Amino acid sequence: MLNRGMKYFGAFGLCLVVGGLFLGNPVFSSIKAGDVTGGKKAPHVNIAAFHTLHGKEGFKYPDHIDAGDIVGKLQGNAQFIFMNHTSGLKDGDVITVANDVLREDAGHFSDFGVDCQMTIHIKGEIVSLGGMCEILMLDQDKREIEHKLFIKPTEMQPGKGWVLLYFDSEDGIAVYADEEVGLE
Repeated sequence: MLNRGMKYFGAFGLCLVVGGLFLGNPVFSSIKAGDVTGGKKAPHVNIAAFHTLHGKEGFKYPDHIDAGDIVGKLQGNAQFIFMNHTSGLKDGDVITVANDVLREDAGHFSDFGVDCQMTIHIKGEIVSLGGMCEILMLDQDKREIEHKLFIKPTEMQPGKGWVLLYFDSEDGIAVYADEEVGLE
């Protein structure tokens, strides 16, 4: 009975869509691929965290990396911990990045991963990003890293590339962000 109902509803729905396309239904005709917001633009922020590779402890992360392939620019010196893209931001938004692995080892559980909360402030085209992250990981020497980092509010401008927000030389952790403007 349910399958028959779904079959009829599916055919009915298809008729609505096809009828809307051929009869000029304004709902369907006003939507264009890639522009479901009516062209409204808003800031997008990319965030990336890295860890210095074993044997590269003296590597100095650049304060600025031109827009493009940040992973390629740091290849051979650092591995990425996480990367995130958030679009359609408004003043006061909070970006949360969480990535956890729970594993059992020697009869107890270990929780490794990332937990970040970062706040966005927007004034014109300038976006400011700041917040806090907790990173729990094992490095290549099997050293357990438990690192809490505070990111001071840092200004970014669209198209200006990646900005170093945070660096800790002891644990080799760096956090970058990049702003762009796109459809909300």
